[in-house]
Amino acid sequence: MSWLLQAAQPSAGVYVALGLSVLYVVLFVGLMYAFMVVNPVANVSIHNRNHPRIIVRRTLGVLTCSAVSLALTAATLRAWQKRDSTTNSSAADTPGGAVAGGSGGGGGGKGWLQVGEQLGLAAHRAPGSLVVGLVLTAVLYTGPLVLDYMDGSFTWANVIRFAGDLRTLRIKQRDYVVGPVSEELVFRASIVPLWLAAGIPPHLCIWVSPVLFGLAHLHQGYRLLAEGTHSAKQIIASTALQLAYTTVFGWFAVAIFIRTHSVAGPIAAHFFCNVQGLPDFGRVSEFQGSVRYALWLAFGLGALGFALLFEPMTRPGVFV
Repeated sequence: MSWLLQAAQPSAGVYVALGLSVLYVVLFVGLMYAFMVVNPVANVSIHNRNHPRIIVRRTLGVLTCSAVSLALTAATLRAWQKRDSTTNSSAADTPGGAVAGGSGGGGGGKGWLQVGEQLGLAAHRAPGSLVVGLVLTAVLYTGPLVLDYMDGSFTWANVIRFAGDLRTLRIKQRDYVVGPVSEELVFRASIVPLWLAAGIPPHLCIWVSPVLFGLAHLHQGYRLLAEGTHSAKQIIASTALQLAYTTVFGWFAVAIFIRTHSVAGPIAAHFFCNVQGLPDFGRVSEFQGSVRYALWLAFGLGALGFALLFEPMTRPGVFV
């Protein structure tokens, strides 16, 4: 942590940002379990995450965390705006002083609108961010999408069935709606603006802040331990994979958030990744000869296309 603080030339704002970020991680996990403990489901373990009534309680927990995190971040950013405005006004009143640029306090309404922009909630930025998030993720998943098409998984019938399940099944709603929305509101819209406003460089926000996102998923290891059906090796492997995957995805999500100034793109990318899951490279071995080589080529082209398209698609004036 010391190298992060040194690189960011820490001020009180840096410590506030880091402290609130840790608080959000604790609230995200803690409130999810708190709703299950305070209002338990008879004869159902709190670790039975797929039970419909457990899903409702976990959903209430993470949505409450989302609201609290956004409110705390918004209040903090607004307070910093007013502080900066007062400092700039004092500078302008001194001989030779001039009002510096920067966040500024603005009028009450204008100041809160600026806070909304910082949180990535501005409606006019959402469409472009949404396109960027979906297109880049789809390109990255070129290989898995081609596999889905070849083995018959990607059909209109399955798409229609998926849409129906999304309307009626709580498991689907949790995985594809509640999860992406709540996690991006907490770990992108609530944390990243604090880091940026505190003066932490964007590249550190991209590479370091997702670690918090990964740590918030470590409780899954405790759930596996509580189930009592997994070996220590399986629990460690599963937890390590979860930590790695969520952190790597976090790099992508934070980069989109910063480049598009909107949380819509990260939510869309998160939804897409949850639907597709981790790329299953083992499925390629089910095919033979030139087809197998073509599939590996699709995976490679997807990664190359993502790398080539990221900068131009997120360039100001193109989609955002």
